[in-house]
Amino acid sequence: MSNRKSPPPRASAQNRRFLKVLSSAECFDLLEPGGIGRVGITDAEGVIILPVNYAVKDQAIIYRTAPDTLLAVHVNTEVSFEVDQCDEILHEGWSVLIQGHADEVTDEHQVKQLEETARLKPWAPGARDVYVRLAPTEISGRRIQPS
Repeated sequence: MSNRKSPPPRASAQNRRFLKVLSSAECFDLLEPGGIGRVGITDAEGVIILPVNYAVKDQAIIYRTAPDTLLAVHVNTEVSFEVDQCDEILHEGWSVLIQGHADEVTDEHQVKQLEETARLKPWAPGARDVYVRLAPTEISGRRIQPS
């Protein structure tokens, strides 16, 4: 057994990463396809985070819920919304966090327009008749990527 210490392993190009702060435009580019996100709400029990199917329409997040859910109870309040995508093999990914006011869309014309254009299909069974528009007041995002 030798007492010589071997030099630390050199980082390969694949292992070098950096954290990039994303602009609002870059955040919306990542969110634009829609998909699954999480809405964070606060109630008497504390912070609750619930998954939702979402779409992006006119720089706002749109999701649907049933009238008897926690998400419906927390319309017309401040909420957080988060989406991320991770590649565990490549150790790359991104995360976008939006904070803002969640408003129920009640105007029949607007609801009809969302039904026709938002491409929003909830996975959960049952009627999801409450449309919610989250108007961002703060947007932040980060991406871990190769250097």
